[in-house]
Amino acid sequence: MPPRKSQPRRKPAVPLEKYGTRRDFTKTPEPEPKSARKPKRLSKKQGAAISESPAHEMTMKSDSLRTLAHHGHGGSESATPWESSLPKPSATTYKPLLILLGYLIAVTAGTLIAAGGWDSLLAMRLFMGGFFIAFSFFKMLDLRGFADAYRSYDIVAKVWPGYGYIYPFIELGLGLGYIANLDPWIVNGVTAGVMAISLIGVLRAVLSKTAIRCACLGTVCQLPMSTVTIIEDGLMLAMAAATLLTI
Repeated sequence: MPPRKSQPRRKPAVPLEKYGTRRDFTKTPEPEPKSARKPKRLSKKQGAAISESPAHEMTMKSDSLRTLAHHGHGGSESATPWESSLPKPSATTYKPLLILLGYLIAVTAGTLIAAGGWDSLLAMRLFMGGFFIAFSFFKMLDLRGFADAYRSYDIVAKVWPGYGYIYPFIELGLGLGYIANLDPWIVNGVTAGVMAISLIGVLRAVLSKTAIRCACLGTVCQLPMSTVTIIEDGLMLAMAAATLLTI
């Protein structure tokens, strides 16, 4: 019998348990994505050239402004939480204020009808009395919150923060003085002085065109400072001055 040819020995198969899964070495490996590649290191000269470029300076400045605005120290770009949440001035925004003024006008008109006719001095006295009492009530619901908001624009409260805590009681006293028909010279004189000081702060706040919260109704309503606040304080000042010129 012819001798058998010796067959080459086959290498044993690699167990899957050792390497996890069997790889196909016939396929060419796919190139790594650009995002996975390590960035090349720049030389000192290249880094200095990039840092001195105008585009790099503009990027650094914009990042600094965003950081300052985020922490509340960015000048006109910074805003407190309640300032940034203020609604835009509209009829819907001032709906609570308009309803309150409508109630005051209705009560004044009803009292004049019961008194037998129109009387300008009586109408102004009743309206101003109800105005101050009603507005002081809303401010006293959150006295501390009102004082903080009032200090942001009133010229006296900025220098003396305690004035914001006293102001609602001044309004209450003036309202009771009008209703009780106390000395009109004293009541209207104090009203004219208080409203004139308040109007100065309101004018400065509105002309600065910054988002400032109006504290006329305390913290109950989110009202932005606008021309409506100027009309409100100006109307009270005008009625006090007209009463002083008439009596």
